[in-house]
Amino acid sequence: MSISIIVPAHNEEYYLGGCLEAAATAARAVTVGVETVVVLNRCTDASERIAREHGAQVVHDASRCIAAVRNRGVAASSGEIIVTCDADSRLHPQMLPAVLQELERGAIGGGVDIRYDRRSRGIRATEAVFRLVMRATGISCGAFWTTRQAFDAVSGFDERLLIAEDVDLARRLREYGKARGLRYRALWETPLLTSSRKFDQYGDWSFFLMPLRDGRRIWRSFRRRDTEFVDEYFHDFNDEHKP
Repeated sequence: MSISIIVPAHNEEYYLGGCLEAAATAARAVTVGVETVVVLNRCTDASERIAREHGAQVVHDASRCIAAVRNRGVAASSGEIIVTCDADSRLHPQMLPAVLQELERGAIGGGVDIRYDRRSRGIRATEAVFRLVMRATGISCGAFWTTRQAFDAVSGFDERLLIAEDVDLARRLREYGKARGLRYRALWETPLLTSSRKFDQYGDWSFFLMPLRDGRRIWRSFRRRDTEFVDEYFHDFNDEHKP
């Protein structure tokens, strides 16, 4: 039994070191083997050097599709258990023991609670909404975890999607597990700590204002009509905004 942590990174030199250090800390809490795979996506900064200095396996993918980048990392990995973590986030020190425990209890996989690294009323309100949605839908996000067998059975991340590929995978994993009597679980006690940089750029209440401000662009992304929103908010964000 072994675990593969998949970390996609596009010009993440400011955050990647902290992400990999947190992954190493989490790995020391389990007795199984843990590998970390960093998928370098169009990086022109020091991300590759940082990844190698931290002992991560490095692969390259030039796709402007985060689902394809994540799938590339999984394909390059070897663990029977898959965990995903974005480069601007940090796994909880006890997340991996919790993952092993839940899988032993019969979970198909799941996600985690999310905490941001800066506090404000707007950010707390956003976290509260995320929790309500997760509890209402039974779909949790953040850092995903599942077995390789289940990941392959649902065909991984859907590379046709421009946005919300993570929620889509969670939904399919939940349905796959339900048909086999296995639950999709949220790890509430081991939250993912993630960067508040999008709030820094767009405002602490941006989650609530975005549907009004960018609703049409977001809808076009969901409909795969254009990439304007995902280019700005995801693919090219790190090129324009430094911490």
